[in-house]
Amino acid sequence: MSPAEIKIFRSEMSRRMKGEFTPEEKVRFRKNAAINRTVYTRIISNNGGKNPILGL
Repeated sequence: MSPAEIKIFRSEMSRRMKGEFTPEEKVRFRKNAAINRTVYTRIISNNGGKNPILGL
């Protein structure tokens, strides 16, 4: 990685660690969370209430 790329990476990582997200990113995160929730509930319901990945 070039020094410029490292600077960009560090500033982006710092911004995300502080929780400074743009409105577009927040919307994208909410959509992804909703999709993940529906997939999770579908997997759990298809396996009799047990999580096949964790074996619970």
